[in-house]
Amino acid sequence: MHFLDAIGINLYFTREYLQAGVLVSLLTVWVLVGLFYYLNRYTKRRYFTIWTTAWLFYALWITISFGSQGNRREPPMLMLEQWCIGVSAVFLLWGSLSFLGEQVRSSMFGWFLAFLLVWSYIGAYHLRGRMQMQVPVFSLIAAASAVTGASFFKYRRKHRYIGATLLTLGFFLWGAYMASYPFMESSEDLTSLALFISAGLQLMLAVSMIILVLEEVRQTHELTLREVQIRRAEIDVLQTKVVSTEERYRTLFEQAGEAIVITAIEDFRILELNQAAQRLLGINHTEAGRHCLTAFCQLRNVGSAAPETHQEWFELLCRQRPLNLVSKAGGLTPVEVNGSEVGFDGRSAYQFFMSEITERTRLEQQLRQSEKLSALGQMISGVAHELNNPLAVVKGYLELILAHHDLEPQTRVDLEKVAHESNRAAKLVMNFLSFARDQPAHRELVNLSELVERLVEVRKFDLLVAKAELTVDLAPQLPRVSADPDQVQQLIINLVNNALQAMVNSERVGRLRISTRSTEGRVRLTVEDNGPGVPPELLNKIFEPFFTTKEVGAGTGLGLSIAHSIMTEHKGRICYQAAALGGAAFVLEFPAAQVRGDEASGETTTLLPKAAAAVPVCVGRILVLDDEKSIAEMLSEMLGLLGYQTMVCHAAAQALELIQGRTFDVIISDFRMPGINGEQFYKLAVKQQPELARRIIFLTGDVVNEDTLNFLQATGNPHLAKPFQLADVRSAVAEVIQANSCPESVAGGV
Repeated sequence: MHFLDAIGINLYFTREYLQAGVLVSLLTVWVLVGLFYYLNRYTKRRYFTIWTTAWLFYALWITISFGSQGNRREPPMLMLEQWCIGVSAVFLLWGSLSFLGEQVRSSMFGWFLAFLLVWSYIGAYHLRGRMQMQVPVFSLIAAASAVTGASFFKYRRKHRYIGATLLTLGFFLWGAYMASYPFMESSEDLTSLALFISAGLQLMLAVSMIILVLEEVRQTHELTLREVQIRRAEIDVLQTKVVSTEERYRTLFEQAGEAIVITAIEDFRILELNQAAQRLLGINHTEAGRHCLTAFCQLRNVGSAAPETHQEWFELLCRQRPLNLVSKAGGLTPVEVNGSEVGFDGRSAYQFFMSEITERTRLEQQLRQSEKLSALGQMISGVAHELNNPLAVVKGYLELILAHHDLEPQTRVDLEKVAHESNRAAKLVMNFLSFARDQPAHRELVNLSELVERLVEVRKFDLLVAKAELTVDLAPQLPRVSADPDQVQQLIINLVNNALQAMVNSERVGRLRISTRSTEGRVRLTVEDNGPGVPPELLNKIFEPFFTTKEVGAGTGLGLSIAHSIMTEHKGRICYQAAALGGAAFVLEFPAAQVRGDEASGETTTLLPKAAAAVPVCVGRILVLDDEKSIAEMLSEMLGLLGYQTMVCHAAAQALELIQGRTFDVIISDFRMPGINGEQFYKLAVKQQPELARRIIFLTGDVVNEDTLNFLQATGNPHLAKPFQLADVRSAVAEVIQANSCPESVAGGV
């Protein structure tokens, strides 16, 4: 102190300053209490509550220590004074641990407070000096302050706050002050100095705490602002997505192939509809709100039990299969409806998806028609087989009678007429079979004039029913074309059907003309009528798929499209032109086939056997196998007249037994028989006698059957198509006998 005195600094405070120091220190403590209380309410942090309690007990200690100087050294007051400063230390330490995030049990601090109470009692009543009692307690406060300072230092390493730095320094200084206070209290002058020092440190702690809170608030504000900016950016992105989604939904809604209608629940008033629905109902978007969807619906099977509630109406509309919609212009369109309840502009609404099924209905009708045609083909095949058998008998016996009996002239003329009509009936059956069978596409030389003649025979009845006059103008010596006769036949029939249907409602007599011509390496076939023709505005659409001018159900719109495809496959073309008769004319143009000189005058290739003009005949033994007794007997009689020895049997099993013990030069076998058919009989017979492989001639009434044709072509054996002629039988048998070179055969004739 002498050095300080020498330089003029006096650090001693007189007793007059003691009360001022106490008052200043007490005021600063209450400032700290108020500050921590406010921070506790503002931040809702538990350690501020604990620190507030610590400073409250410290304020109580100052009040007790310096409030009554006269009772200061009395044991009860001394005990209370020491207990208060000890409690302040405990709560200061507790708040520090809570600030550090350490989990501390409250019961432990309760026992520690009880220990301090006991220690205060012992110090006040049993210890000799005040210093002995204060040093441990104030050391505890110093340790608590050091821990608090360390916690703020640790906090500062995570957050570079100035307030945390000042609090670290402040609590370390406060701890040093508390550790030295018992020694400073031994002098009244130093006590006054200590009180002023404590007031300064307390103010420092208060200001540092305010700075720290402000920094935390600023940091929180910046984080919040940054979070708000991030959220705002996310909201902007979401809004952009919402707008994009709405636009995408609107685009999908408007451009959807299905008609979509959104209606109010209570009265089915139209709230929204897309372009497909506008076309279907015949209304635009502006007037849609003035219409109810139910006004466009043509309901079936409602009767007297009409729906009463909107839910019943909704279920009825979705249950109709199909539901017919009547447009504003009066057009009727069948649709399938699927509906659901949706939200629309904040309220419930019904959404209906309507799929137009006009094209599907047409395809279903076409499919049903195809199935009917398939069934008809199978029926025709069976009927043709049954007809061919009696026709073969009739034709065979007529030929035998006309060739080998002396008849009256008029009788011969009558029988020749019967033979002519029999041939015509056989030709019709063959044409029916050719039309009914679904032949694989192939090419052969076809004479279009002959094809037209066969078709005219088939369609005569239809022409009579339609009361149409048919004119056939066929060019002689018409060049042949390379074509699939079945496809060309289908094409011509379709054109004839179109012409007959076009002339149905005409007031004048229908006239149909079919002609063939040959020009510059091309063969033209023209089908023309005197119907209404094709309007000029539709000429560009007549060959498009599903385009038709007929009523719904009267046509599929595929006929001319298929015709165009067939002609393209044949490297030809089909075109429309005005007919000389006044109606429509369709021209089929094929390239003429390039044929060799030896084929130019030949007949069209066919599987039917050709009769030879002078074929040598061999005498031999022939087995006739046919389940039809009349055919077998008639064929046996024919062969007998030709000079052959015959045996007849009507079952394949019986024939197999006969060939075991006998040798036959020829076996004539029916192809379609019950039990063992012709193919099975051939395999079993060849297995018994391999030399019979080339001696079997087949009888068949269905030469256009694909399986039959494949078998006949595989074996290479000849066949007779029912009904057959005597010349065909003679030629086939003679060729088989000569091909097998029978040594005992004797040339002869009939």
